[in-house]
Amino acid sequence: LSRRQRQMCIRDSIKIVQENNELLLQLISDILDLSKIEAGTFNFVYTNVDVNETCSEIIKSMGMKVSKGVELILEEPFPECYIYTDKNRFTQVISNFINNALKFTQHGSITLGYEQVSHQKIKFYVRDTGMGIPEEKQKSVFERFVKLNSFVHGTGLGLSICQSIVEQMGGKIGVESEPGKGSRFWFSLPCFVVMSEE
Repeated sequence: LSRRQRQMCIRDSIKIVQENNELLLQLISDILDLSKIEAGTFNFVYTNVDVNETCSEIIKSMGMKVSKGVELILEEPFPECYIYTDKNRFTQVISNFINNALKFTQHGSITLGYEQVSHQKIKFYVRDTGMGIPEEKQKSVFERFVKLNSFVHGTGLGLSICQSIVEQMGGKIGVESEPGKGSRFWFSLPCFVVMSEE
């Protein structure tokens, strides 16, 4: 092999090792979270969270994982939005939604946004232009160990954990999807929130 070919082989090997390390760490994290949920020790620390700042941080962090041909977007937010919640768990749910979208979106966009649906409720969503989910499989995506594509990396626990987090925070979770047109994963939370349109 030439020097250039050897360098490419080394880079490919390093990439494979890194991906497998990330998968192993995610598996350990998911199993720990699942154990805490079952033991009733899944703790929440509530604070006033700046939604726009937190969502911007998530977009910046996840931006490094986006493949060519896919745009990661933060939909135009309210100028000011604070919500009383657990920032780490809030971030965990949104990051999981985006990670899943990245696995199934080869081109187009992945959009993070939120909307106030009532005085008592705010809804967050991640919308993608990926392959979509058949209607008969949408009800099972939040079950443990369910993977829509066995060839895609993942534990099949992420969405189940997200459901537990959201429900324990007093909210609801769901998905709207159409094969070939993409998916919209969402969760709503009680609206202990200050929002400004000015």
